[in-house]
Amino acid sequence: MTMTNLNYRLNGRFPPVNFEELEAVPGVRTIAVHLTPAAARALLERNVHNRRVSEKVVQKYTAEIKAGEWRLTPGGIGFDDRGTLVDGQHRLHAIVRANQSVPMLVTLGLPPAGQEKVDRHRRRTLFDALYLAGLASRRQEVEIATCLTRRSMQSDSGVVPSDSLVKQTLDCHLEHIRAVIALMKGDNKSRRGLSQASFLAAAVLYHELDSARCAEFLEGVRTGAMLMQDHPAMRLRRLLLGETSLISMPRGGANQSFIFRRSVYAMQAHLEGRNINGLREAEDFDRSRLKQRAVS
Repeated sequence: MTMTNLNYRLNGRFPPVNFEELEAVPGVRTIAVHLTPAAARALLERNVHNRRVSEKVVQKYTAEIKAGEWRLTPGGIGFDDRGTLVDGQHRLHAIVRANQSVPMLVTLGLPPAGQEKVDRHRRRTLFDALYLAGLASRRQEVEIATCLTRRSMQSDSGVVPSDSLVKQTLDCHLEHIRAVIALMKGDNKSRRGLSQASFLAAAVLYHELDSARCAEFLEGVRTGAMLMQDHPAMRLRRLLLGETSLISMPRGGANQSFIFRRSVYAMQAHLEGRNINGLREAEDFDRSRLKQRAVS
């Protein structure tokens, strides 16, 4: 079977399609190659009319290549009929930086005007990819895993975690991620502030330490029932629902770190059985204090 003659039925379920019967676009062809760093460096010389390179995207692709997670997909490198690069500069930079060859589709002879339509359609998200691979069942799982990955990288929002790192985090914490989501679902009535990924990421770490105490804490955050104002769950609930006004509350990506650290502080206090008069920052659970508590 040739690439142009796909006259077959997949599992006998679909009608045959013979691409040789379709009208070909003159001057355009696509080949699959193992693109080397030397070739990628040479092809970047043809990158004379393109958007500004995103360092975050290059870092992400480079990490994918080094982790052995690069896959051959319909997306690749594209050149117009003048030999100018119109798509794929980030992939080429990543190949050079990783210094590894990867499989890549290369399309030659595209019309120059086609560049204005590159990446303007709906892109697949990381959730789309992990869902199709059977690794995630809902978007919230991936959002929590991404937040946990950022914490392990000690990055608030500046560096985009590679897909492979998020996938590893999801695989490592999935049981507890799903347990926390189920605990916060409760009566199926969710409130906007209580579904923040940074808060739920902290809860995942708490659940791994003590699932029973975590369930008790999350019930308090979710309902607020029978809690005094200085109870850690009530303090955190008021923050998440915006009932506590803080002048220092950051915006954007830094807000994730802000919420995560205060969630950990509240959860640590609850685990230790103490009330608090306010929320402070904690990078992670103080496991040394927990060990001392267990010994005593």
